[in-house]
Amino acid sequence: MELVFIGYNHVHDSDLNINRPLGSGDFLVLLVKSPAIFTINGKDVHTPPNIFFMYPKNASQYYRAYDETFSNDWMHLELSKEEEEYLRILGIPMEVPVLLNDIEYFSLLINNLSLEYYSSNEQKKDTINCYLHIFFNKLSEQIMNQSIGVQEKNYDKFSLLRNKIYSRPYLKWDIANLSHQICLSPSYFQHLYKKHFGITCMADIIHARIEYAKQLLCTTSLSIRHIAEQCGYENDVHFMRQFKKVTGMTPTEYRNCPMVQHPALPVIDRNKPDIY
Repeated sequence: MELVFIGYNHVHDSDLNINRPLGSGDFLVLLVKSPAIFTINGKDVHTPPNIFFMYPKNASQYYRAYDETFSNDWMHLELSKEEEEYLRILGIPMEVPVLLNDIEYFSLLINNLSLEYYSSNEQKKDTINCYLHIFFNKLSEQIMNQSIGVQEKNYDKFSLLRNKIYSRPYLKWDIANLSHQICLSPSYFQHLYKKHFGITCMADIIHARIEYAKQLLCTTSLSIRHIAEQCGYENDVHFMRQFKKVTGMTPTEYRNCPMVQHPALPVIDRNKPDIY
């Protein structure tokens, strides 16, 4: 690995706006210590402080400060094909913001790299190479450890949220509100929901409503229209269409089908408060 240029603990005004359509001609590593906005695939992504971000060679670079001064460390690198593959094996992501729990450790490494880079030490080339390998090896470890912890933490949050949906399927659930409850963007929320449960969130909401409708059809004599209302549908036509799509039968056919078991399941009490 060749260190082309480096900067440690630089602070820029809040109007900083990096706009490099053709990139910087090398690999760019950023440790951003303040809120920022990265434009990725044409979309603005707001990032919190303490982000690692790496641009591949010749990739467009668009990032800017967000409402306050912009503070960062940075490195410009030249990598051989073998070194690129080495980073890939380590799981170092390109053009993906990664929140670091211990950015101070990596910032200290960049500080040491900077001191070595601007020194006249005889062994500085080898020392810099060692520091760079330590940087990426430790970064790989932290990303892996954080990923395991985040997955477990996220699964618990998603499981609780799913229990809420199935406990109250008649509520007006929507992606914006659900994603806000666990502090994720709507698109990332939907991605993780399907990853955790093998079904999209909206499809799962429909499934929860249909399961509740089955329960009401089996245990009550409520009209189809009333059941539709109880399940959160604004009109019974939409309800009947979705019910048949999911079950292959109309609600009336399901209620009268001799093959359908009608267990005496408790009906959800809509007046009972949520306890979460």
